[in-house]
Amino acid sequence: MKTVIVVIFVFLFSNAAKAQNTFEKIIDTLGSAGAYSIQETFDGGYVFCGGSIYNGNDVCIVKLDSAGTIEWAKIYSGPSMEGANYIEQTPDSGYMVNAVYDIGVPFARSWLLRLDANGDTLWTKVLSGGTGATIPSMVNSMASVNNAIYGLTGYFKQDTMPIVPRVFFIAVLSNGLVAANKTYNYSSTLSSDARAIDKTYDNGFIMAGAGATSSQYSDIYVIRTNGYGDTLWTRTYDKSTSDAAMDVKQTTDSGFIVVSIIYDTIVYKYNIYLIKTDTAGDTIWTKQYFSQYEQVIYSVQQTIDNGYIMTGYSNTAVGRSLYLIKTDYTGNTLWTRRYNPNINNYGYFVRQTKDGGFIICGATSTGSYIIKTDSLGMVGNGTGIAEVNNPFDFSVYPNPSSGNFTFEVKGIPRKNANLKIYNVLNQTVYTGTLSSYKKESVDLHHLPNGIYIATLYYGARTISEKVIIHK
Repeated sequence: MKTVIVVIFVFLFSNAAKAQNTFEKIIDTLGSAGAYSIQETFDGGYVFCGGSIYNGNDVCIVKLDSAGTIEWAKIYSGPSMEGANYIEQTPDSGYMVNAVYDIGVPFARSWLLRLDANGDTLWTKVLSGGTGATIPSMVNSMASVNNAIYGLTGYFKQDTMPIVPRVFFIAVLSNGLVAANKTYNYSSTLSSDARAIDKTYDNGFIMAGAGATSSQYSDIYVIRTNGYGDTLWTRTYDKSTSDAAMDVKQTTDSGFIVVSIIYDTIVYKYNIYLIKTDTAGDTIWTKQYFSQYEQVIYSVQQTIDNGYIMTGYSNTAVGRSLYLIKTDYTGNTLWTRRYNPNINNYGYFVRQTKDGGFIICGATSTGSYIIKTDSLGMVGNGTGIAEVNNPFDFSVYPNPSSGNFTFEVKGIPRKNANLKIYNVLNQTVYTGTLSSYKKESVDLHHLPNGIYIATLYYGARTISEKVIIHK
């Protein structure tokens, strides 16, 4: 009898240990309006980056714990409209972030931010492919080789004739020094772009996007380089009248998986096209995923069972929904999941987590959409009800002001929180305390005109607001 009890105990303990945490949240803290990249962090939590509605569109980065609860949220401002599209944790538990700096043509640049573990800025770099607009890829714009070389890509549009958009590649060392700056001519008269980049096992990079074959049509365009952007080979793949790669990853057999969108001339909608290649880029197999509704995929990753996980969006009869597809190693669909089709949402990025589940980020009309699923793509009881996660509110008004500001905070779990205000050099210019649900007047007349960051510290968490002095 004792043996039976021990066996049952071991069985129950084993199954409890395999339990996978899941959650589904819409996060609008600090104006978070969309998440384009999310990563599992060393502490078992998650960090995502995207845009904020503050100041037109600032960079927004949010750190979550393993249950999806906000640990800190911060915004980072440039001269105009910005937004972050890729984040990666560094060995010191800090972060490297690639963003857009002033999205308006011809002023757009790639903006690299190096942050510490708390999201505080260590340094930033504004990078350009030349004279003209340098626009990072929407989602998969950065990859690193051994955290030593960071490869950035997208498209460069020069402001002199001939104006032909083309793929750019910038290699940046971990200390911020630029090691390479290149563009690639798919055609001297036709445009090209890169929509994704990944590292390769030989310490190089693979980029994928589209190259125009005329003013209306395009092919899938893939470039493989060494770590400094020197071309090893290029490939094009033609499936329909209008093709474009959205993501590319190297696979465990040293080949590559390329997920693309193609234009289906039967239903006149975009559909999904998966290409598996060998290490030289030659096609091994392809799969097309048909639907009567439009489908777009932004992110792909090989899973631990050598299959693939993909996310994007799929139109349905009732709305547009975040779409998750799991396949086997030959691209055959094992299952698909749609989440909340009634709220019109998008999936931009997916990664398998250490527990075998998946972390997904995207956007809805009301905030950033974050989903942690189990290994079958399920969330909790599978009802798909999202949670609005805005546990605190930190407001400053009037803003801008000549120097008199009112600070108010609601929802902090402690009676008092420390307040620090920093200038653009990250120097502390004011310290004080705030109490929850109590307004506090702060006189900053002694400070010169400019932009300042007010940061509230309560326990291990922080929240920041921009403060503008204009006399």
